[in-house]
Amino acid sequence: MGKRFYCDYCDRLFPYSVEGRQRHINGHHHQKLKKLHYDKFKNPQIRLQDELSKEKCRRFHTGQECTYGDTCMYSHATAADFAELKQKAADAEDALRISKLPSQVLQPIEPTLKDWLEKYKHEETDNHKIIEVSNSSSTFKNGEDVAQYIQHHFKFPPELENISNLPPSLIPMTLDELLDCSFDEWG
Repeated sequence: MGKRFYCDYCDRLFPYSVEGRQRHINGHHHQKLKKLHYDKFKNPQIRLQDELSKEKCRRFHTGQECTYGDTCMYSHATAADFAELKQKAADAEDALRISKLPSQVLQPIEPTLKDWLEKYKHEETDNHKIIEVSNSSSTFKNGEDVAQYIQHHFKFPPELENISNLPPSLIPMTLDELLDCSFDEWG
């Protein structure tokens, strides 16, 4: 038994020959099944356009059974199908429009100038405190002050708490590790 050719669209096996394969690929039945397969992945706007451009199938819309089924070249879509396609097309268009917006517009609440200035002022005072801490070693008398300062200013993101295999750069340092660091060795 020789090689066999399997067609995914038709779900059939054929003895492999170049002529037989070409005849099958160019066949009407294969072309329709291939078109049906790719039509499933069309976006809603194109599917709506296709359905609107087709004429209604007379047999299907008069209550008779269409012998062609899904491969019919006429439209079998009902009014409910059109309404559903229009809704999906509108939703897809809105999603596309939203995805093109800058991220600042996507935020539901825009910060006011006053909020931004307060945040900037708060960050600036925090930066000054850090500079003061690094310049004077007598700011913290005991480990509790340092621990409170670290807990207040260095918060670990809650999304990372449940992950067990974090890289070393993302693992939060303990107070002991931070106090034992020798900054002369860095760099």
